[in-house]
Amino acid sequence: MRKPFALLSTCLSTLALTTGTIIPFTAHAASNPIVITFWDTGTITDVQTVINMFNKKYAGQYKVEFQAPTYNNETEAVNAAVAAHKEPDIMEESFTPSVAYALEGLEVPLNSLFKMAGINPAQDFPSSLWNQATVNGIHYAAPTDTLSTLLFYNKRLFRVAGLNPSKPPVNQQQFVSYAEKLTNRSRGVWGYVQQPGWPNQFLFPSLIAQFGGSLANPAAKKMEFNSQAGVEALQFEWNTIYKWKVSPTNASNNEYVNLFEKGQNAMVMDGAYDYQPFKEALGSNLGVAPLPVIGKKESNFLGQNYWWVFKTPTMNLQKEKGIALFMKFMYEEWSPMVAKAGTLPTWEPTLKSPLVTKDPILHLQAQQLQYGRLNPAIPNWGTTTSQPLYNEINNVLLNKETPSQGLNKAAQEMDQTVPALYP
Repeated sequence: MRKPFALLSTCLSTLALTTGTIIPFTAHAASNPIVITFWDTGTITDVQTVINMFNKKYAGQYKVEFQAPTYNNETEAVNAAVAAHKEPDIMEESFTPSVAYALEGLEVPLNSLFKMAGINPAQDFPSSLWNQATVNGIHYAAPTDTLSTLLFYNKRLFRVAGLNPSKPPVNQQQFVSYAEKLTNRSRGVWGYVQQPGWPNQFLFPSLIAQFGGSLANPAAKKMEFNSQAGVEALQFEWNTIYKWKVSPTNASNNEYVNLFEKGQNAMVMDGAYDYQPFKEALGSNLGVAPLPVIGKKESNFLGQNYWWVFKTPTMNLQKEKGIALFMKFMYEEWSPMVAKAGTLPTWEPTLKSPLVTKDPILHLQAQQLQYGRLNPAIPNWGTTTSQPLYNEINNVLLNKETPSQGLNKAAQEMDQTVPALYP
């Protein structure tokens, strides 16, 4: 969910991985604990609190040192650290930046670490977040928190249009019908705002999956978003502007949010990060529902954060043991804090707890995990790598190209650039 890292060709010295058996612990003097470095931009909730708890519990044995690179300079900071052989032991980011490092052989496979810690990924993580996050069939990254793509709607505008605010649209036919009834140009009210740019990084992956397609095939390094499913997904977006005319043309950056908060946009399809600001703006008039099935089946893109372990020069069996303990500790202690802060954790014991099941928005998101889709396991997809795709989607929504033309143009370009990202 954050910005990407560039692919590096730097090769670090590799160390033999553990077999997955529990490693006997060798005590260290209190003045010389094994140091584990953990980097994140500092956006994850209460991370320092949990680190302090871990350090207290394992005082004299392990010490986790946390660093939060400046968000805007995170890529440069991590890349410089890797090049200097000073990378952190643990890095937390979104999934696809980790793919670049995994392909270079710079990451530790996680299954052996999880076995040490007693973590069973098949039971402890949602399958959508675990099963889709592999590189050449190996798990190098594990999910820490996530969010679903949802439908937000204005209940007051529903009532004004004669619609039942307790029955949001569940399919394309209803969505279009509702949007047409909600649109009132004389009052400057739109049923929906489809703007070029964001939030298509959430919406388009959701829609193409709903139509039965996929963005790309990582194994073949081949783009697939220009399939019939991709064309149908983008055609729907185009139709909201130019065919059904329920959206303004040439919507400016963030106009869909601004108009929604002003009561001039009735429906938004976007990530759950919108919930809090929308709730503050609309109060009890905010409606939240699963993403309508615009295509043929339920599916929604999952925003997410993952963490991975670098093969640092200081990595050894004792440090691997400490990292495994820390990861388990974080999942058990930090996940409830994440839920209390209004973010969906990925630790199944917390997902099944009252912290989630009794919170309407978290519970709604948790129910959507079974339909969740990730970006393909291609380095930095969703940010830099896939920029040609989203540039062409923008051109289509500005009516400069047809959906087929735009997607084919992007696929042709990316079929050339993506293979170059692989060692």
